[in-house]
Amino acid sequence: MKKIMIGVDDSNVNREIFKEAANKLGMDVIIGNDGKDGLEKIMSTINKQKIPDIIITDINMPNMNGVELIAKLKENVVTKYIPVLILTTEKDNETKNKCRSLGAAGWINKPLSPEEIVVVIKKFLKI
Repeated sequence: MKKIMIGVDDSNVNREIFKEAANKLGMDVIIGNDGKDGLEKIMSTINKQKIPDIIITDINMPNMNGVELIAKLKENVVTKYIPVLILTTEKDNETKNKCRSLGAAGWINKPLSPEEIVVVIKKFLKI
């Protein structure tokens, strides 16, 4: 079965970078336009018996931010072990520490390239 990446970001450019990176790795990608949309798509995927292998989310988004998304994912018995990577321009250590304490697996600074995403996904999924 193909690996599944979930990319959650309100930026069209970053969503395209997620798609390009997933294609390079032969992964399926599901895109969320913000935290709320991303959570709905993650849960829909799980309801179809397909657990995402990795989730990459922005922090600053409308409707539900990345911190709230991580908290909801880590509260759920099915999603709590999925690695969640934070993608942001934030330099604030308090935000980073909050995300880590909630269970975020890592931090990716913007701007980024598909190649950088590929490297990070390979590292976390050991592929």
